[in-house]
Amino acid sequence: MGVKNSISVDVEDDEIICKCFQVTESRIRSYIAKNDVTEIKDVTFNEVADVHLRMITKKTSDKDREYIHKLKPFIGGIYMSELIRPKEININKPVYPLNKYVLKRSKDHVTANTVNKELSILNTIGKKAVREYALISNKSWENIRLLDESEQIRWKFSPSTVKLHLEPEWEHELLSYLPRLIRDMAVFSIHTGQRESIVCNLRWEWMHTDDNIISYFIIPKAFMKSDRHMKEDACVVLNDVALSVVNKHKNNNSAYVFTERGTPLHKINNSSYQTARMRASLTYPQIAKTDVHSFKRTFLTRLTEAEVPYVWIQRLANHKMPEVTEKYVKMSKANRAVAHGYLQRLVRKEEG
Repeated sequence: MGVKNSISVDVEDDEIICKCFQVTESRIRSYIAKNDVTEIKDVTFNEVADVHLRMITKKTSDKDREYIHKLKPFIGGIYMSELIRPKEININKPVYPLNKYVLKRSKDHVTANTVNKELSILNTIGKKAVREYALISNKSWENIRLLDESEQIRWKFSPSTVKLHLEPEWEHELLSYLPRLIRDMAVFSIHTGQRESIVCNLRWEWMHTDDNIISYFIIPKAFMKSDRHMKEDACVVLNDVALSVVNKHKNNNSAYVFTERGTPLHKINNSSYQTARMRASLTYPQIAKTDVHSFKRTFLTRLTEAEVPYVWIQRLANHKMPEVTEKYVKMSKANRAVAHGYLQRLVRKEEG
């Protein structure tokens, strides 16, 4: 790999070009003029960030680009070796550029968790600058310190939203304000632990029955968030509540289970859901700290309270499991019956 074509140089030592190719054109010219590659031991954040954005995959580029764009006005021209974030004596007049950035973000009323994600990009590209991009000659990268709990309070950050499971009375209040379709999807999620995307994309062709007694869906693993560690498709066994919800929609003349005039919803967390949550929170303020992910948390919490063995909670939630354990609870016909028995505990708990 060589220097960009726009650079015209006459040097004998190819090693200089090889070590310089990833640095900006102006600095390449200066290094070559001096015939000294040792100066490449330090580069600015802008230079490393630009290399990083060219090298990363599309899957992560959007977020990385967003974080880098926010950081550049504060630290773009600073050498990577000079990027530190010590504790400030006066947080209202910070000395260090990264702390100036932290102060600015606190005034933007974002959460500390968001700022830590943004700061983490520095550690990501710092390590890559050493190990992959060969832009820094140091053997290791010293991580930029993230915001700890005490700092979050000191910098007056908005608290990160605490996501809660739904207590039974909260659930009833929330469901009472939801439109019928959204309500059915929420109940199905609470009793199966399935994520919003699975519920929205649930299809009739995936549904099966054992001896007309136990109904279940086989979800292709490509649709699962955890598909990378799954060796086979996911099995979602239905208890009586989940089955009754599904049966309401059997004659919808669609390939999908949950539809509105034949069209599947793209998400549960729409304006109707947000309005219902706001109205329900007037009675139970803690509902404001829940979201659609709380349905799965509710499912897991209630299984735990119903004393379902942990290994089965893992299986019912389609979580990653040790290989030996996974074989133990492989969803055979017999184990689907066991799963159904455990899931019925949620029904009995609700009735009780």
